[in-house]
Amino acid sequence: MLTRRSFLETTALAAAAPAAPASRPKRIAIVATVYRPLSHAQHMGDRFLVGYPWGGVWHKPDIKVVSLYVGQKPEGDLSGERAREFGFQVYPTIAEALRSGGKELAVDAVLIIAGHASEDFFGQCVRVFEQDRRAVPVFHDERLSDSFEKARAMVDAARRLRFPMLAGSSL
Repeated sequence: MLTRRSFLETTALAAAAPAAPASRPKRIAIVATVYRPLSHAQHMGDRFLVGYPWGGVWHKPDIKVVSLYVGQKPEGDLSGERAREFGFQVYPTIAEALRSGGKELAVDAVLIIAGHASEDFFGQCVRVFEQDRRAVPVFHDERLSDSFEKARAMVDAARRLRFPMLAGSSL
């Protein structure tokens, strides 16, 4: 039973204990079809880069974007500008983005914003996970697939490799 005495003893001990060392921000790779103004990638990616208002206060997640892959660079592409401004690299392949240019998986999570290319982009991430024998959580913007069978295969891959996967619309 919690008594006032036990509560005070516990809080006093907790207050006297040395603070835990600050952990480094989680490192994420963004894998997107396009990164231009008003795209899903811009809306979501910029929230990790600059933050967002929440409850009347500006919130900046303890997350660092370390790499980006974009499948297309149409007029108005923001990927290079964002990379220079926030100190990350845009890579020519998904595998390089997940490995941050190195030889093995170098991120703590992957954000996929790919619309109709989502199954292919997800499959490329899974291949990296399989090759590097390590997987990280994946957030998949929007639907997994237009096909139930393909969506099921994506879920099965996440279960087989034991990585958390979440999907849904960001907007």
